[in-house]
Amino acid sequence: MIHKDAVDREERSDVYAITAVVAQFDVAPETLMRYERAGLLRPDVINEVRFYSSADVLRLTTIRRLTEICGLNLAGVDVVLRLLEEIQTLQRQLED
Repeated sequence: MIHKDAVDREERSDVYAITAVVAQFDVAPETLMRYERAGLLRPDVINEVRFYSSADVLRLTTIRRLTEICGLNLAGVDVVLRLLEEIQTLQRQLED
């Protein structure tokens, strides 16, 4: 099963397997899958292997900051991420 998000992943050149992301962030694979179940991350899944784009890695950086530094739970992180996306949408509309 392949998950697609709003941004066309073919335009992204950097793709990381779950093992690389786990090593980079020093987190358990279960943590990434928990973020995925919460709807916070949407990696491509090919043959049951998760692949994360550069955008996913940046999003994970934000998720980790919000949980570790700000102390937000995953529901709070979801709200903040949605608000950040809305701000970006509004900024693009203003630029047009």
